[in-house]
Amino acid sequence: MITVIMLIAFSFVAGVLYRLGGIGKPFNTKYRDFGVPIIYILYLLYSGTPFNVYLIASAILLFISLTTYWKCVSRWLGQSTENVHWYNWLCTGLVYGLAGFPLAMYYGNWHLFALRVVLLSLVTMCWSESIGDADLEEVGRGFFIIFTLGIL
Repeated sequence: MITVIMLIAFSFVAGVLYRLGGIGKPFNTKYRDFGVPIIYILYLLYSGTPFNVYLIASAILLFISLTTYWKCVSRWLGQSTENVHWYNWLCTGLVYGLAGFPLAMYYGNWHLFALRVVLLSLVTMCWSESIGDADLEEVGRGFFIIFTLGIL
């Protein structure tokens, strides 16, 4: 029971940091870009993952993935990049999930890694397309990045 409570607590903190990174002044994107990977590392350490190169590599990949909404996909499809489309959100969630690749290499749990990638992709897309409130939308995306670690 305490593990579930801690998963929710870490997820909530990540969600808040994700949102703070999207607000703008007085905050900036580094709250999201650095904050969420730090929570990612802390949660994984809490849950028993040893501090190693795989954990660091995964956190670095998560950091990189947090820096874009994949609007380049819109350009490739000849669509407007003014708005974020469903497929941008799908790619965003996909890359968030793929950041866990080094951990899958370490643990060898490829089926759970694949499940998390698919689930995080779909949840990110569905959440982002269905929620109209920017605060709730961004908190949710950050929350799901950590919450889906429970799968692993």
